[in-house]
Amino acid sequence: MKKNLVAALVIVLVLATGAKAQQKEPEQAGPYGSLVIRGATLIDGSGAPAFGPVDIFVEGNRITRVALTDAISREEAKAEAAGAKRKAPDRVIDGKGMYVMPGIVDLHAHINFNKEVPPDYIYKLYLGHGVTTIRAFNYGDADPKGMMEEKKKIAANEVIAPRMYVYPFWRGGADERYSNPAGAKQIVDEWHALGVDGIKILSKPGLWPDVFKAIADEAKKNGMGVAVHIAQDGVYPMNAVRVATDGATTIEHHYGYSESSFSNQTIQDLPAEYNYSNEADRFLETGRVWLQADLNRLHGDVINSLLDAMRDHGFVMDPTFSIYEANRDVTRAQNLPWHSEYTHPAVMNSFLPSPSHHASYFFEWTSNKEADWARAYRIWMDFVNDYKNQGGIVAVGSDSGFLFSVWGFGTIRELELLEEAGFSPLETIHAATENGAKALRNPELGLIRPGYLADLVVLTENPLADLKVLYGSGVTRATKDGKQSQEHCVKYTIRDGVVFDSQALLADVREIVAKAKQAKSTGKN
Repeated sequence: MKKNLVAALVIVLVLATGAKAQQKEPEQAGPYGSLVIRGATLIDGSGAPAFGPVDIFVEGNRITRVALTDAISREEAKAEAAGAKRKAPDRVIDGKGMYVMPGIVDLHAHINFNKEVPPDYIYKLYLGHGVTTIRAFNYGDADPKGMMEEKKKIAANEVIAPRMYVYPFWRGGADERYSNPAGAKQIVDEWHALGVDGIKILSKPGLWPDVFKAIADEAKKNGMGVAVHIAQDGVYPMNAVRVATDGATTIEHHYGYSESSFSNQTIQDLPAEYNYSNEADRFLETGRVWLQADLNRLHGDVINSLLDAMRDHGFVMDPTFSIYEANRDVTRAQNLPWHSEYTHPAVMNSFLPSPSHHASYFFEWTSNKEADWARAYRIWMDFVNDYKNQGGIVAVGSDSGFLFSVWGFGTIRELELLEEAGFSPLETIHAATENGAKALRNPELGLIRPGYLADLVVLTENPLADLKVLYGSGVTRATKDGKQSQEHCVKYTIRDGVVFDSQALLADVREIVAKAKQAKSTGKN
């Protein structure tokens, strides 16, 4: 009898211990009255070198103190606090051996959800890669009011998502106000009244010179931003220098820069059979325009004019190198290692060649087309790097959701491509953090300093040594004996003082993808 009782107790104890071991931290916790990250190495986002170990103190959604924790600093802190009793923090994160950097700002986001692809799939991918702030140009098919409702839910922690800045597309259509200066000012004022942060201009009528100037002037008056994708149908006369001078706060992608440098022509030389409505034609020739640039003017007059716009009204360059990378190697882009676990089948389907999907134009994407785009990248990257070296502000945007670029992964790839362009690791992280905050005109974001918003990424490895540690799928390490391991280094993403378990969020993404694939294979939708 005693033996049976002892055996039963042992079983209960084992089960209880096992259950405790299997308990997981919540995906989302906080904000806390007091949170401390102890003993981490800090990369503060300002461009300063890493330092530490430090303790980072957070109260609610604010960083309150950053304290060195070496022996001398500890003694000084003890002396200052002599006789005073401090309340124990509500949560402590052991940061020993870890690295902390500001949350990443992605300035070019599309929340392209639909009945198959839920928005939390996109949001969790961003957070799992350390992205704490996005500038969204759409939220599904929602109008500006609907986008603002989503922003408010995120701010109230009703939705697991990065902080959202709302920049709706400027559209034409039935409302004639979009097409004339007086009406444009009315629309900007209406959006401002809703709380909208800025405007995204892509094409005509927003790129008509008089309409654009009206939008930019009214936005400036209201403290709103203006993000511009200079489409080919409006690049003459609205090239990058003209757009930046007239009030754009950011220029997206690479459009309009080479056209600003032309010295032997005013308009891009295009093949006679070119059709702007044909995306394969359009995307090919938008790359080839770099091959017509006057390099002396590009690195002289063009950069000088953009620097003037930066000084006059805070212009920021948002290259989005990563979104066009498929154009220089489509096979690589289609076979990226994370697609199998992290790319939703409906998203992958939207990437494949199809006239019905935007930016799915790889029908006959030949080696000579890739070679032209590769040459264009060299000119483009040298230009962006030179602009940065001359004092220009360059930030990070990904435009993921197209061209085999998956949310979160595209953002980290953008950091790698800034390195390829010539940015140092510190310059790259500075672009992804403080410079993004400058583009958003938020002086409380992008740095780890007392008084700033508590947006942080806690990593188990040093991103200055290898930006790949920011990839949600992990980084592969190999030893000389051929053994490989996959290390998942993004431990926590903290947005507004709310602590997200990055790996738990990414596990959710994998489950969403696995279930979608299973439903597809069984014919159940």
